[in-house]
Parts: sequence; structure tokens; C-alpha cells
Amino acid sequence: MNSYIVNLICLVVGYLCGSVLFANIITRLVVGKEIRELGNNNPGAYNVFNNAGKFWGVFTGILDGLKAFVPMLVAHNFNVSNTGIGLIGVGAVKGHGYPLFFRFKGGRAASSLMGMFLFFIPYELLAAFAIDLILLYTIVKKDFGFWGPFGIIAIAATLCLFFNHPVEVKILIWVGGLLGVYFNRKFIPLRTKQLLNKAPEDDN
Repeated sequence: MNSYIVNLICLVVGYLCGSVLFANIITRLVVGKEIRELGNNNPGAYNVFNNAGKFWGVFTGILDGLKAFVPMLVAHNFNVSNTGIGLIGVGAVKGHGYPLFFRFKGGRAASSLMGMFLFFIPYELLAAFAIDLILLYTIVKKDFGFWGPFGIIAIAATLCLFFNHPVEVKILIWVGGLLGVYFNRKFIPLRTKQLLNKAPEDDN
């Protein structure tokens, strides 16, 4: 099959997988409410963590990561190219932010990005977790739900540039990362201002 068609199929498959919002599904099943009506209104794992229970929040984050990681792993087992596999990950991130099944109103895609990173750059992701924890508890000391995932993604994406990964993998990692920045575009200036000025947190 033509490689362009395969890549397009991979992107679509990733997008459809990403469009499944586990935060919405789990919150409805557990507390019988719409996740967008709770907490910071974001259909993501951290909001579930705060409003449906810690276990369910962690479980949601794992599922959001797996919806990128698992289809990438399946594609790898079918000898799909790195580009096609990466497009599945990028599609999953895009699907989480603009989900087809939830009127294109999604979340910030941090967990889905981590699922993509787990497949391509697991060691950098592990190192980023450790570095981020140190920064959070020594410098940031607040708003862990935002700076935790954001820091992990930023650090992992930067670290991957210094290791021997195929060029297309590095490009796709950064495409996914920049998509994550785009989905957080409304929050980054506010969170940064709060961090620098030590202003009260605003989860909305």
C-alpha cells in the first residue's frame, strides 16, 4: 500500500482513538455528572482526580496514555514506519483536544502525549519525571496539576534532542508537544504570571 495512504490511515486511527474521552465516561459512571460541570471544567485526568476520586483520576490518566500507546504498539507489530506510528500518536493528541465523539470540546492532552512519549522516548520520559519532581518540590511548590505534566512533557521533548533517535521521531515528538502547548495556550500565560507573582491559583 502507498506510504502516504498508510500514514493518512494512521493519523485517522490515532485521531479516533484520541477522541474517546475517558474523563467524561468515567465521571458519568462514577458520580453521574458531566466532567465539564465540575472543578476546572477540563475533561482530563486531574479534574477527575479532584472531583471523582484519586483512584479514578489516576485510572483516567493511564487510559488516556494508553489510547496513544496501544495503537502505536499495534502498528509497530505490523511493521508500520516510524512516521506512521508517530502520526498515530499525534492523531491521538489531536483527538483528545478536539474529540469527534464529544463535539470537538476536549482536554489538554497531557496524558495522551505521555503515552506517545512512552512509546518513542521512554528513558527521556522517565528522566523527565525525576527532574520535574525535583523542580516541583524545590522551586515551583504550587499548582502541581498544571506544572507537573507540562514540565514532564517539556523536559522529555528537550532531552530527546540529545539522543540518537531518528530525525522523524524527534520531529513528531515536537509536533505532538507543540500541539500540547496549543491546547494549553489559554492557561500558560496565566499560570506563568501566577508562578512569578505568587498570585492565588485559579483553576478556571
